[in-house]
Amino acid sequence: MDSKVQDVRLSSPSVNFMAHVCAYPKDPRPSAGGFVQMRAFSKINLILDVLRKRSDGYHDLRSVMQMLALHDTVTISISKNNNGFQLICSDPALPTDDRNLVTKAAKFLIKEYNIVQPICIQLEKRIPQAAGLAGGSSDCAATLVGINQLFDLNIPLHTLMEIGQRFGADVPFCLLGGTALAEGIGEKLTPLPVHPHCWVLLACPDIYVSTAAIFNKCKPGVSNNIDDMITALAKGNLRDIAKNFNNDLADVTIKLHPIIQKLINEMITQGAMNAAMSGSGPSVFGYFLDKETAKKTQVKIENITGRTFLTETIN
Repeated sequence: MDSKVQDVRLSSPSVNFMAHVCAYPKDPRPSAGGFVQMRAFSKINLILDVLRKRSDGYHDLRSVMQMLALHDTVTISISKNNNGFQLICSDPALPTDDRNLVTKAAKFLIKEYNIVQPICIQLEKRIPQAAGLAGGSSDCAATLVGINQLFDLNIPLHTLMEIGQRFGADVPFCLLGGTALAEGIGEKLTPLPVHPHCWVLLACPDIYVSTAAIFNKCKPGVSNNIDDMITALAKGNLRDIAKNFNNDLADVTIKLHPIIQKLINEMITQGAMNAAMSGSGPSVFGYFLDKETAKKTQVKIENITGRTFLTETIN
């Protein structure tokens, strides 16, 4: 996107990924000349507890994940200009070969379900890359759902989630959407009570964070916040939800990149109920009761880091 400041709002704050991200003709099948257009939503970690390192090198965790309205757009159609698969991305810095999860997911379904028609996918990026917001995982999830719709494959959600896990631990959540408790490496999901609507300010500093390195330096532990978070969600109490933010990776990332703590402090100073880092960083999110306070804070945050997004929670 050309603008550094984006106000992302959907027509309704209640959106379910599988039910509402599709925008396609009445008959999307290739024989009818149809296409599918998907919204690939971002996510934040309200809580991220790192429990232990596994023998396979991954870490067991417990995390409360929340979907946000900030999204990429994935359009899938039958190609008229090539004989196989083509991915076109609005961000020239993003690879379109097998390093991209969209390409991996599409090629998997093409092979597994014997799809013979050439496919073209257009990816319009809004979610920053490698920012702890699951942009790549969400694009992958949208690709799986979109190809399933386009070719009338009738793959059930649980199977799509199993397929998605091949490509990333966050992909199953991006298929499920809403608010969920993630366990294992993130693939074991339990839907949680509906999150009340809230304005969310994202600050995305232009720094590189190695997720693997951050996890390897993290000291595993268990917070007591998750039970309190679930209670707050059940009551619809935004202040208690915000009070229970926790991220075991934050200390490690902040030591490497102090700007993250500066962003957290500034959001709270300017009126956020609370602020925290998402995933392994570097993105920081703040919760606001009203849009005007969030907008004023956004202006202040821009003086620290150029790229900000004003968005909202969705379910």
